[in-house]
Amino acid sequence: MIENYLLEELVTFQRMGTLQKTAAHLAVTQPTVTRGMQKLEDELGVKLFDRHPNRLELTAAVLRRQELMVNRVQNFVAQNQALTIGAVVPGPLIILKRLAGAPLFNHQVDERLVEPERVPEELTNDRLGMAFTTTDLTGPDLISQPLGVEHLFVNLDRFLPQANQTAVSFKDLAGLSFVVLDDIGAWKDVIGKEIKDAHFMYQDERDAMDEITLYSSFPYFTTNVTAADPSYHPVPANNRVERSIKGPKAELTIYVTVKRQRQTQVQPLVDRLKAAWAKLPTTPTTGGTNVLK
Repeated sequence: MIENYLLEELVTFQRMGTLQKTAAHLAVTQPTVTRGMQKLEDELGVKLFDRHPNRLELTAAVLRRQELMVNRVQNFVAQNQALTIGAVVPGPLIILKRLAGAPLFNHQVDERLVEPERVPEELTNDRLGMAFTTTDLTGPDLISQPLGVEHLFVNLDRFLPQANQTAVSFKDLAGLSFVVLDDIGAWKDVIGKEIKDAHFMYQDERDAMDEITLYSSFPYFTTNVTAADPSYHPVPANNRVERSIKGPKAELTIYVTVKRQRQTQVQPLVDRLKAAWAKLPTTPTTGGTNVLK
């Protein structure tokens, strides 16, 4: 199957007229476009370009049918912009699922969180079309855009001394036992490193997590994204208080990372994600919610 970014390069070249302008418009290097055009010719088995010492131009045969061809290519791109999207933390996937039906996108969400060190390879090899990361991976092949900040909260039994504070530090939570959903990605490293002498009871199943948080007094974690999850089951507010955790380690900047060739393709979806993220609270609102869904 022909990759969408190759077709996008062809359409852009037809519109811009030169390799230099095409590369600038797509925010990639000129050699990248040249390689892409060669790859497209190889995959189609058709000569698309006449090559001259200082320029590339569409062949006469292509020019005679360029309007029909370009229209077909544009339609193909519009209809086949399905992306497999992954993440290193679950929060951004909650926001993504609320945007089902974004224009031109049939996005397929990979529910399994990706190990951060594997993200560049997954994107480069097109196993993922877009990834939510917690580090800026901008480089020769990839580009990252900040989406927003995810803030960590803790839900405490209202009789704990820490519950009387408007916000707590990781140090305040030392030595406590927490119930935690297992699949929380990068947040697992944060709480493990920052909360000393704590005991974390990780749960594989969300239903089990719901039962434990409802019928026990163990603290658990949420973020400012949790409230956006339509499937969460809040613990009654009279049993829990939700508190911000102070300090820079309790915040993760979330980035949208893609291959440079895909930036134009995904930008409409990224813009919608940014707008949705901007509406999230930055401090606890009411009662408890379920853990980092």
